[in-house]
Amino acid sequence: MKTAFVSLLMSFPLLVACQGSGNAQKSDAPAAASTASAPSAAPSAAAAPTAWYAGSWQGSYKAELYRVELPAGGIKEWKKDDGVQASGDGKLSFDVAADGDVTGKASGPLGEQVVTGRVEGERVALTLTPTEVNGFQGVILAAQAPEGIKGALSASTGDSVVVRKATVVLSKAAK
Repeated sequence: MKTAFVSLLMSFPLLVACQGSGNAQKSDAPAAASTASAPSAAPSAAAAPTAWYAGSWQGSYKAELYRVELPAGGIKEWKKDDGVQASGDGKLSFDVAADGDVTGKASGPLGEQVVTGRVEGERVALTLTPTEVNGFQGVILAAQAPEGIKGALSASTGDSVVVRKATVVLSKAAK
C-alpha cells in the first residue's frame, strides 16, 4: 500500500506536467486556427455616409422686441423698450463638423457674434457670443426641419435690459 502511494506521489508531477502541456497545445491550436481563418480587413468599398448636418449652413433672422412680463415687479427699462433698437434682419453662417461641433458667425442688429454649439441627432443648440463690448449674447435652440434647420433665437444685452427674439431658418450653403 505504501509503495502504491509513493508511486502515485512520484507520478503526480509528471501527470500535472502532461496535463499542462496538453492544455497548452489545445489552447494554441484554436488560436492558430482562428488566426488563420480570420479574414483580413477588407478595404471599404464606400465611405461612411455623412450626417445630415455636416457641412456649411447659412440663414437669417429678424430680431424683434421680446416683451418681458412679470406678474409683479420687473425692471422699468423693460416697459420703456419700444423695440426699435436692435431690431431687424440679421445673418448667420456656420460650419458643422462630422462630429456635430459648430463654429461660425452672426451679424445684424444684435451686433457681431461668434457662433458655437453642437448638433445631436435632430437637435441644434447654438450659443451667440458678442465680439463687441456692448453686443448681444444669446442662444438658438433649433431642430432639423424640411427647410433645413428651424428654431428660435433669444438674445439680450449683458445686463438683460434689452431683450430680443427671432425665428431662425437655415439651409445648407451652396457648394
